[in-house]
Amino acid sequence: MPVKLEHLTEPTEADLIDLGKIRDETAPAGLNLDTDIKSWTTSDRWVIGGRFNDRIVGALLAEREGKRIHLSGAGVRTITQRRGVMHQMLHFLCRWADEESLTLVISDSKDSLSESVLRRKFEREGNSLVYNAAQKD
Repeated sequence: MPVKLEHLTEPTEADLIDLGKIRDETAPAGLNLDTDIKSWTTSDRWVIGGRFNDRIVGALLAEREGKRIHLSGAGVRTITQRRGVMHQMLHFLCRWADEESLTLVISDSKDSLSESVLRRKFEREGNSLVYNAAQKD
């Protein structure tokens, strides 16, 4: 299932419905916010969505601090799990980080996502998994 990566700084109403479904299906371990997504987004906070056939089927929360992007709240719709959605999202995120010379940081939760992330040249740094594009050749 081919997934297109999108940076959602102003999610549409349809996007918000899809993100709500992801939150409902994956919280508290997945996409989880104490506030609504629309009011959470700012110039330094946004949602990274995985889109398939005009629907958001996967999502991550992103927060920028200079050249570091902190990723959290990974979630995939139940109906599309085990179809490579997060795999593709991580692939495209690393490509984007390489193009923009960014560092990606994910808090290591020691769950099933950790091993997949480590296979993508992320490295453990304390309690985080870090992809430093500047050091990848």
